[in-house]
Amino acid sequence: MADELITPENLSVDLLKAIFDAAYMNFSVEEGKELKVKDSCTVWVSPDLERKNRIRLYAIFAFKESSSQSDRLECVNRINNEYIMIRASVTDKGLLFFEYDLMLDGGLTKKALVSAIKRFASIPHGAVEEHGASIVE
Repeated sequence: MADELITPENLSVDLLKAIFDAAYMNFSVEEGKELKVKDSCTVWVSPDLERKNRIRLYAIFAFKESSSQSDRLECVNRINNEYIMIRASVTDKGLLFFEYDLMLDGGLTKKALVSAIKRFASIPHGAVEEHGASIVE
């Protein structure tokens, strides 16, 4: 049973690669520490290799240069009010950033990780269409 869990003790990029290979996911390893998964949208999978307490999922979209900071903030506020699984924010570089953290306390099953990535990947495009279609590229 312990072999089926991702825990702080066994968290590594190699473990995540093996899980994604077994699930036939389309992915690549970026800079040796993050995995880029191609699904409904590109999802970055970033294990916290220092604290070993979580795996962060994130996706990045670009705002149109013509959009105002006020419009961008209104967009992320509407997304955050409606969507539970994701957190949306505007980065310092003016990008739309979606994220979700999977905590490893007590362990996370491999199936739960794959399911979470697929669920996460299904959200950003719909959120953008609904709340930012006119300001997101």
